[in-house]
Amino acid sequence: MNPNKSSSPNVSAAERRRTKATLAGLFGLLLMVAMIPVGVIAFDAPTSPPAMVSMARSLDRINVGDVPAPRQFRARDGASLQYYVYPAAPDRVAVLVHGSAGPGTSMHVLAEALRAAGLTAYVLDIRGHGGSGRVAQLGPAGSGETRTLVGFSAGAGFSIRFAGGPYGLLFDRYVFLAPILPGAPTWRPNAGGWTNIALPRIVTIAWLDRLGIHWFDGFDVISYAVSRDPSRDTTASYSYRLSVNFGGRGYETYLKNIRRPAAVLVGDADEQVVADQFAPLLQRLGVNIPVTIVPDMKHADMIAAPAALPAVVRAISAQE
Repeated sequence: MNPNKSSSPNVSAAERRRTKATLAGLFGLLLMVAMIPVGVIAFDAPTSPPAMVSMARSLDRINVGDVPAPRQFRARDGASLQYYVYPAAPDRVAVLVHGSAGPGTSMHVLAEALRAAGLTAYVLDIRGHGGSGRVAQLGPAGSGETRTLVGFSAGAGFSIRFAGGPYGLLFDRYVFLAPILPGAPTWRPNAGGWTNIALPRIVTIAWLDRLGIHWFDGFDVISYAVSRDPSRDTTASYSYRLSVNFGGRGYETYLKNIRRPAAVLVGDADEQVVADQFAPLLQRLGVNIPVTIVPDMKHADMIAAPAALPAVVRAISAQE
C-alpha cells in the first residue's frame, strides 16, 4: 500500500482548513481596518463653540424687519433658491455673498448702503443657508452694465474661487471683505474662536472621497460660534459637502487666476483674520490686488458698521 496515496486526502483537508483560517483572519483584519475610518467619523463630531460676542454685537445692527421680501428662482437641478433685491440703477449691479453661517440677510446694511449710492444689490442665500443662489447661472452682461461680486468672510473665499475659476469673466470687478482663507498666514487658528473643526473627520472623509466613497459627505465637520436665537436664521454647522463647496480652499491657485480688477478690505481689529498679512501674501503670490485696512473695525463690522461702509461702498463702486 502506498502511504502517499492514503495521506494526500488528509493533507489536502488540512491545507484547506489552514487556507480558510488565513482567509478568515485576513477578512477580519480588513474589516477592522475598514472600521477605523467609520469610527473616526462616528466619534469625531464637531462640538459647538460658545457664541462669539463680537460677531453678535456687529450683527445686532441689522434690523431684519427692514429686509425686502425674498424672491425665488428655480435652479437647473429643480431646487428653489432664494435671494433679495435692493433696486437702484439697472446698469450698476453688485451681487453680495454672505459669510459662513449666513444668512443673506446679514448683508442687509451693506446692501442698503449700496442702494443709497446708486447700485442695485442682489443678496444671495447660498445653497445650504435657507435658500441659495448660484452666480454661475448669470448670463453675459447687458450693454453698458457693470457687475461686481462682493464676498464677505467665507463668502469672500467662495468669491475668490469664482473669480479665479471658469466663470470669472462674468463679473467686471471683485471685492473681498475680510476673506477667510484656511491655512493661509492671514487666518487665525479656528478663526479666532468662530469655528470648531473636526479635523480627523475631515481628513477621513476626504480620503474616502478619493476612493470614490461618498457615504459620509453629509456629516457635519465644522460648527460655528453663532447665537442660538432662532430669529437669526443661521446655519450653525457645515457638512463636509457644504464646507468643500463654500469657502477658500485652494486659494493660491484661484488668486493667481483672477483676470478682473479686485480689491481686499479688512478691519485692523479683525478677530478672525490677521489684517496685516494680506498684502505680504498677495505679494508673495505675485498678485496685484490692493489691500485696504480699515481702522478699528472687527470682522463683521465690514458689512454692518457705519464707519466701515464708506470705504466698502467706494471699493465696490470703483470703475476701472
